[in-house]
Amino acid sequence: MVIFIVSYGHNTNSDLGRKIEVTANASSDNKRHSPSSEVYKNKDIDVKYSVFITVESSLSYNNFTFGENAVQKPLEQKIKVANTMRPLNFTVVIKVPVKLGDKDIWMDTNSFQIPGCQSSGYEEPTVTDFVNTIKEKKILNCIVARCRVFRCSEFMESNKDTTYTISANISSGWIQQIGLSSAKFLLTSTASLEYDENQYIFFSTTSNSGPPVHQIEAEVEVFPKPDFTKAIIGGIVGGLLLLVLLTAGLYKAGFFKSKYNEMINENAGAEGDALAEE
Repeated sequence: MVIFIVSYGHNTNSDLGRKIEVTANASSDNKRHSPSSEVYKNKDIDVKYSVFITVESSLSYNNFTFGENAVQKPLEQKIKVANTMRPLNFTVVIKVPVKLGDKDIWMDTNSFQIPGCQSSGYEEPTVTDFVNTIKEKKILNCIVARCRVFRCSEFMESNKDTTYTISANISSGWIQQIGLSSAKFLLTSTASLEYDENQYIFFSTTSNSGPPVHQIEAEVEVFPKPDFTKAIIGGIVGGLLLLVLLTAGLYKAGFFKSKYNEMINENAGAEGDALAEE
């Protein structure tokens, strides 16, 4: 018995087609063998080409005041996709949370679009108790929110990149449902890759050959509504206290006594002048 182990490697620019055929043919000098013997065998090996596509985005920020439900603020997120190996067709799948409970996360959700991408429906949340989940993890993603799915199909040459932009007004209406008047949440969209897995394999230094799912994060901070009652009362009380202390200090320094004496002397002088004139 002979066991052949065949392995192969090829460089980045090579094109070996979709299969490699390996054959083995056994022969002997006496030309005799058992009728059941297999003296010829061929085996096809699938060929897959490594691809490496990176997805990058930066953390964006916005803030709201708790209790203000009709506020909207602009938010922009940029997703850069770069192909560093061979040219290929692929699709970037972007999932954006658009609704939490019965409240829209973005204004004008029905017209919400990502340029260069096609909307392909919605993905429903897997967790119904979103309040406790968000309070615990402070993350607003497709697990707790309804997400809109966008598909961005590309043919990209090697060492090229493209950028997709999420640009819309974020609403404050969904914040009230959570019930936290002071907190930081991560509004998290995701970007994943789809390609012909029969032809390509994602290049990875780990044992996992699948492309990673990139998280696109926006930090949303909630501040409590300012209460000026204590400040006003404190200001009034402080002002009165300062006035009392100032008055007591002047009295202790003899300010009022000297003023009183001056008034008496002025009155006496005035009366003396009046008698002299008579």
